[in-house]
Amino acid sequence: MFQLFVVFHKKIFDECYDNIPQDILDKYFTFVAVNPDIPKTYTKDKYKIVNEWELPEYNAQFQQKGYNENSVIFHVMRNELYKEYKYVGFFQYDMIFTMSVLDTIISEMNEIPTCFYLDARNYGYCAKETWNEPPVMAYLTSYYEEFHNKKFSYSYNDVYPLLNSYVISVDTYEKVMKWVYTLYSKIGSIVEQKHFGHIGGLYERIMAFAIGEENLRMIKLDIAHDHMYKNSLSGV
Repeated sequence: MFQLFVVFHKKIFDECYDNIPQDILDKYFTFVAVNPDIPKTYTKDKYKIVNEWELPEYNAQFQQKGYNENSVIFHVMRNELYKEYKYVGFFQYDMIFTMSVLDTIISEMNEIPTCFYLDARNYGYCAKETWNEPPVMAYLTSYYEEFHNKKFSYSYNDVYPLLNSYVISVDTYEKVMKWVYTLYSKIGSIVEQKHFGHIGGLYERIMAFAIGEENLRMIKLDIAHDHMYKNSLSGV
């Protein structure tokens, strides 16, 4: 029915899933380990684990260049790990799930194209307040219009889901990735990598724009995003 891919680089925190019965965890969650150079810590036999670097189709440059979660979004598509599901989701290791979250997804999945999201903002927030690179944003939106042959909305409503954390239909996933795929060979020539992960932040917005422009029904999920877990990993 659906699958939630949770990205982690060092540790899976059991307490983030205390409210999820084991059979539900087995059915709806896949944990994707990234960066083979970092030792992994998690409770044995509790989680369904995929090592990103062991996938048949794997491009190490996505991790090496700081694409962050976007690497997993790409590799899940490239290896067709989503094909047997109706909806696919992406989240991170420092997010706390409850059964009410899964109940919302299950009850609201229907024929109306939907985006279940954790945090969404408008165009101004994504393009200016947190990015402030007008030439890059101008290129992205104009290229979007060229590729899709339709106007970009520049929405002032909170329709662009950030944090690379959302659940969307596989039809939407396949559609938006057709545009995103073409950007991998284009963005590098116009974006200066200011720090490790800079390109990852840009692709977070690219995915947000691509999904938001699909005019989906938007449903917010009650998932706590606790940075205490990230801080406990000593900056790794």
